[in-house]
Amino acid sequence: MTRLGARASASCTAPATYIDNAEGHTCYLDGVRETRPRVPFRYYGTSRIDVVPIDNPNGPDFDRQPMSVTVPLPPPASPWLFPFDFFVEIFERTVHGRGDVVAVLGAPPTPTELRVDPELRPLGIDDVNRRAHAARIAR
Repeated sequence: MTRLGARASASCTAPATYIDNAEGHTCYLDGVRETRPRVPFRYYGTSRIDVVPIDNPNGPDFDRQPMSVTVPLPPPASPWLFPFDFFVEIFERTVHGRGDVVAVLGAPPTPTELRVDPELRPLGIDDVNRRAHAARIAR
């Protein structure tokens, strides 16, 4: 296939969004869980990708924070050019390609000042335990 033929065939399909999630975190694209690495074209505008850290085998991973990324997908031609915007878009895609968007995701580490020590016991927990055991014995 010639170079022009490849560009012309690329102009027949809309741009896609590629989600690069190497660590395998849970991703939500505009509120819907997304597991595909390539999401076909949905609309022009701004999408939001939310990332939730994957859980450890022992439970939640509090060493990482959730993250949110906005992904812009600008239209190739101004809508004010109607009805010529279609031809401008075809020309733009033939010359420059599809304009796929790549979103690289990852859950950032939690800062040390916000980390919770798993061995930390809440204040007064021993009093609560004693009252609970006393109530259990009294029944």
